[in-house]
Amino acid sequence: MNSVRLIVNPISGRGRGARVAEQVSRILRDRGLQHELCLSQSPADPTELTREAVRDRATLVVGIGGDGLINQIANELVGSETTLGIIPVGVGNDIARGLGIPLGIEDACAVVAQGHPRRVDVGQVNERYFFSVAVMGLAAQVNRRANQFQRIRVSALYSALTVASVLLDMPRAFTVQYDGQTRRCYSWLIAVANTWSCGRGMALVPAARADDGMLDACIVNGMGKVELLYTFPRVFRGRHIYHTGIETLRGRTMTISADSACDLYADGEHIGPLPVVFTAIPQALKVMAPLM
Repeated sequence: MNSVRLIVNPISGRGRGARVAEQVSRILRDRGLQHELCLSQSPADPTELTREAVRDRATLVVGIGGDGLINQIANELVGSETTLGIIPVGVGNDIARGLGIPLGIEDACAVVAQGHPRRVDVGQVNERYFFSVAVMGLAAQVNRRANQFQRIRVSALYSALTVASVLLDMPRAFTVQYDGQTRRCYSWLIAVANTWSCGRGMALVPAARADDGMLDACIVNGMGKVELLYTFPRVFRGRHIYHTGIETLRGRTMTISADSACDLYADGEHIGPLPVVFTAIPQALKVMAPLM
């Protein structure tokens, strides 16, 4: 069996997945990379196809899709010798952004065919892995509401939902324990990050990097709603962290709880309620990266 597998959901994007897969397959063959194209037929298929590839000792598994598909595949590759390749054709593509993978199909194919395997960190929350950012509080509410608009996912939607969520929600009390320290805070949101990108390129935790063995967190404390909305646009360039109401911290492990019901989202997917335990797992995943 071929040592390079391409995994795609052919019906994603109203059939765009199949068209993109054919384009990617052709480009990779032209670049001399022989492979097997695997089409998923159910939500569980990417997981099973990836497990099969690991059992067969495939050298490379390429996900063609958005953050949901890439997360599903990467979760099965953590700790293995099989390398992850990413062709980002989803809506957010934050995992690719955070790892420096180009968003254009031609350029992403060039990385898959001619890049180099690089070991990167992953985040673990309870029993699941995440690769970009986990959020709770206001940002989780935005994520939840955005998931109800699968066909209208544009950057303006996230901005509009943020404004609506600020108007509807309130800060809450959190307890953050990290590397032997305890922090009590009354906050709008907390984000814990392995890489910097979330919400289609927002730099919510701009210092987060996937090669430092650490998790970074951003805590947006309980400022007034008008001030929060005034500060929000700075998140696109990571300038919000200079506001006095916002703090950052780093740790290898973090335990976060809330005094009231609060859900967690990671890589755009619902994980479950707090409390949760975060752990940084250094160099746990091999990713095909651009040549430096």
